[in-house]
Amino acid sequence: MTDLDHNNRLRGNRRSTGDHGPAFSPAAALWFHAERPHRFAMLLVGLISIVTVFCIGWGACTIERRLVATAGHSLVQTATDAASKLETIIAERQGDIEVLTSSPIARGHDRAALTAYLYRLLKSFPAYQWIGVTDAEGRIIAGTDPGTLSQNRSKSRWFQQAIRSHGVTVLDARTGDDAKNNLAITLTSPVRTLDGAFHGVIAATVEVPYLVDLLDRTTRVLRGVEWSEDSHIEYQLLNGYGDLIADSNLRQQGRLNLRDMELPSALLLATSERGFVEEKHLRRLAPVITAYAQVHIPQASTSLRWGILIRVDRDSILAPIRTFLQNLMLVATLIIVPLAALLLWLVKRLHREWHSAKQESDRASQAEAALKARAEALHALVDGAKRMAAAPHLDELLRELTEIARTTTGSRYAAVGIFDEDKTSLIRYVTIGFDEQSARAVAALPVGGGLLSALAQQTEVLRIDDLAVQADVLAAQEGPPPVTSFLGISLRSHGQLFGQLYLADKLSQDGSVTAFTELDDQILLTLSAQAGVSIENLQLLHESKQRAMHDSLTGLLNHSAVLDALSREMVRAEREGEPLAVLMADLDHFKRINDTYGHRVGDVVIRDAAGRIREAARRYDLVGRVGGEEFLIILPGCDERAAAEFAERIRYAIGSESIESQAGPLSVTVSIGAAAWAPGQPPLPHLLWEIADQALYRVKHNGRNGVAVSTLPDKLSCREVA
Repeated sequence: MTDLDHNNRLRGNRRSTGDHGPAFSPAAALWFHAERPHRFAMLLVGLISIVTVFCIGWGACTIERRLVATAGHSLVQTATDAASKLETIIAERQGDIEVLTSSPIARGHDRAALTAYLYRLLKSFPAYQWIGVTDAEGRIIAGTDPGTLSQNRSKSRWFQQAIRSHGVTVLDARTGDDAKNNLAITLTSPVRTLDGAFHGVIAATVEVPYLVDLLDRTTRVLRGVEWSEDSHIEYQLLNGYGDLIADSNLRQQGRLNLRDMELPSALLLATSERGFVEEKHLRRLAPVITAYAQVHIPQASTSLRWGILIRVDRDSILAPIRTFLQNLMLVATLIIVPLAALLLWLVKRLHREWHSAKQESDRASQAEAALKARAEALHALVDGAKRMAAAPHLDELLRELTEIARTTTGSRYAAVGIFDEDKTSLIRYVTIGFDEQSARAVAALPVGGGLLSALAQQTEVLRIDDLAVQADVLAAQEGPPPVTSFLGISLRSHGQLFGQLYLADKLSQDGSVTAFTELDDQILLTLSAQAGVSIENLQLLHESKQRAMHDSLTGLLNHSAVLDALSREMVRAEREGEPLAVLMADLDHFKRINDTYGHRVGDVVIRDAAGRIREAARRYDLVGRVGGEEFLIILPGCDERAAAEFAERIRYAIGSESIESQAGPLSVTVSIGAAAWAPGQPPLPHLLWEIADQALYRVKHNGRNGVAVSTLPDKLSCREVA
C-alpha cells in the first residue's frame, strides 16, 4: 500500500466516524508543524540527505562487488586458459620423448644417427635446452651438447628416476648444468630392449622461462583488452610446494615460498583447482584480486602440480566507478541545496498561510482541493511509472556451431540453446564472448514472449539492426551485456523447433559495431539446416545409450553396464592401490511372492528394494540389477570389514520395514554375499564376482537373511585365472 492510499483511507475513516475536521493531507501535516517551521525543514532536509547518501553508498557497494566478481571470473578464465596451454606444451614434449623411446634408433648402436635425431628434435621446439641418451651404466652416448658426451650421469636424479619408472616422467623445475644454469624441467624415460631389458635413459631439459612466455603474452592481452596500460597486472608460477618458479616483475624465482608466507591465493591453490580471492599485495600492500588455476601434468612427480596466479590491483578495476560516484555526489549536492532552500521557502509560505487560514476558510478549502488534485495526479504518475518499470557429447557440437557462426559473421557475441521437449526452457546452451554472469542470463532468457517468441514462430532468419528500442528483450535478472545488432534463427528438424541460435554485435574492420547483412542471413540458414539434424541425432544417440545402460524397471545399471563398471573399477583400484569390494544381494523367497501375488506385486518389491539399496549406498558406489531379483553393488575403497558393515546396512534397510504393495505390506529379507580384493592380488573382476556369488549361496544354504564375506585366495589355479 502506498502512502497516498494510506492517506485516502484515513480520510475515509474520518468521514465514517463523523469527524468533520480538516482532511489529513501533506499540506495539513505541514500546518500542524507551522509553529516550528525551521526545525521541521531542517529535519526533512537532513532525512533526505541521509537517504540520498545511503542509496548512493549502497549502490556503490553493489556495483563494486559486481565489478570485482566480473573481473575475478575474467582472470580465472584467463588463468585457466594459460594453465591449459602450459599443460598442452608439456604434454607435447612428453610425446616427443615417448616417440623417441619407442623408436628403434634409441635401442640401436648407430650413435651418429641418434645424435642427428636429437639435434632435429632440439630444433623442433625452442624451449629444449639439452637432450641426451645414456647407456645402461648411465654414461652419455649421444646428446645435443658435445661437452656432455661420455659423462657418467648414473648418480643424477633423472637417471635414478628413469630406472624406477616405466614411461616418461616429468621432474620439477630446477637449475643445473644440463639447463645451462637456467630454471628448467626434466623429462626422462627408460629405454628398454624388445625383451624388456634396461638399455639406457633418454633425458631432455625444457627451459621454464620459455614455457611461461605465454603468461607474458596473456598479461599484455589483458592490458590491451580488459584494462589500461597503467593497470598493475602481474603473474606468478608456483610449484607444488609453493616455491616461486616465475614472476612477471621482480623475477625472484626460487627465492620465495608464497605458501610459507601465507599468501591466501597460494594456500587456496593447494586445495582448489581454480578460483579467485581478494588479498593484499605482499610487497606494495595494495588490495589486489588474484585468480589462481592449477596446472596438472600427467606422469609427473608430486611436486610438479604447478599453479598460476594472475592478479590485478583492485583500484584499477574500481577507478571508473569511483570517478562516476564523485560526480554523482557533486550532482546530488547541487540538487539537495536548492531543494533545501525550496523547502524552507515553502515552510515560510505555509506559516503565513496558516495565520490567515482562520479568516479565509473558503480560500483554505480551495487550497486543499487544489492540493488533493495534485496528490491524485502524482499518485497516477507513480502507478504509471511502476507499470512501465514492471512491463514485460553435444556440448562440443554446440561450441563448434557457435564458434563457426561467430567467426564467419564477425560477431562479438554468439549463443546457442537446445530446448526441452516442452519448448519452454533450455536443457543445454553454449555462449561465446559473454562472461560467466552474462552467460547465465542468456540461458535464462524467457522463450514465451518478446523477440525470442517471434523467432520461435518463424522459419526464416530474424535480423534487427538496432536493439536500442527493444532493450528489454534481452533483459534478465542479472542482465547480459548491452548489444546493438542482432541476428537469430530457430533450429528445426523435420519442421519441429529444436533450438535457437543468436548472434549479436557484428564488428566491422575498424572494430565498430555494424548491422548484419544478407550474406550473414544465408550463413545462418545454412548452419541451422546442418545443425538441426546433427544435434537431433546426437541427442537420440545419447538417449539410446542411457536407455541401453539402465534397467527399465529399477533405473539401476543393467547386467552389461554393471559388468563394464566392475572392470573399470578394478583397473582404477589396481592403479591407485586401493581395495575393492563387491556385494551380491538376492531377495529371499522372491519366487514365492511372484507365484502368490503375481508379477505386478513382484515388480513393486523389486523397485522398492532397489530404491532402498540405492539410498543406503554412497554417492560414488555403483549398483546394478544382474538378474530377476539379484543385485550387484560395487564398493570402491572398501575392504572385508567395510564390505561386511555395508552389507549389514543393506540387509537392515530392506528387512527392517515392510514393503507396501497392492497385496498389502510384505516383509522381505535379503541374502548378501561379499567379496573383497586387496592390492597385490590378481585383478580379476570375474573371479571377484564369482567368489561373492559363492558367498551368497552359502548364506542361502544356511537359511537366508544373512551376510557372508570372502576374499580372493592367495594362490589361483589356471582355471580361476582364465
